[in-house]
Amino acid sequence: MKDILKEIDSLQKEIKTFRPLDKKLLQQIKEYYEIGLTYTSNAIEGNSLTESETKIILEEGITIGGKPLKDHLEAVGHAQAYDFLYTLIKGKKDLRR
Repeated sequence: MKDILKEIDSLQKEIKTFRPLDKKLLQQIKEYYEIGLTYTSNAIEGNSLTESETKIILEEGITIGGKPLKDHLEAVGHAQAYDFLYTLIKGKKDLRR
């Protein structure tokens, strides 16, 4: 466990050497991954939502008629996990906590 924590500390220090990241770049990264990665990851697992439907769910909060609630929840859950990672990129959360 101590080795893992040391590795996390080392990686966090390395990430900090790239800061501050350009705000425009951060926004582009966020948009690309939040929708694209959510769609792709869920599609691999059998989710029936299209990329356009995923975008609507995440950006508008609207459900898609005829699609299972499970698919909606997977998309929202994945996006929430991505948002957590995004806070790490922005340096707003310590990896050790």
